Amino acid sequence: NLRAKGLQLAESNQVVQFFHDPRREQDGVIFIDARNEDHYRAGHIPGAYHFDRFQPQNSLTNVVQVCLTAEQIVFYCNGGECDDSEHAAIMLRDSLGIPKEKVFVYGGGFTEWTNNGLPYELGQRNSGNLTNAIKAAASANAGGAK
Repeated sequence: NLRAKGLQLAESNQVVQFFHDPRREQDGVIFIDARNEDHYRAGHIPGAYHFDRFQPQNSLTNVVQVCLTAEQIVFYCNGGECDDSEHAAIMLRDSLGIPKEKVFVYGGGFTEWTNNGLPYELGQRNSGNLTNAIKAAASANAGGAK
């Protein structure tokens, strides 16, 4: 279905490779979280930019330049039945003229990312407030024991 729309599906292993790619440090590889602001602040892939297609005026200026210069762009939402990443990818690709070879959609999304125990960032982009599902569960259990 994604291929028919000119989008590439990124599987979990490929997404982890993108995450560890040294080009990510200079925005050569970027992640775009296509969920709403509340979901983004509650946890996102570290360093991910936020773009809510339902409120593009709030985040468009933050993503235009990095989308134009990035070599690879990975869009994600919650995964599964959520199609916000697909729509955001098409919206930005078409409005900014981004070559389709650069655009990927992470099908498993944030749900798969956290289920795999990978780190995520709380609050705003580059907040430095990192955690993962294992730490979050341990913290919740410790908090309940007090």
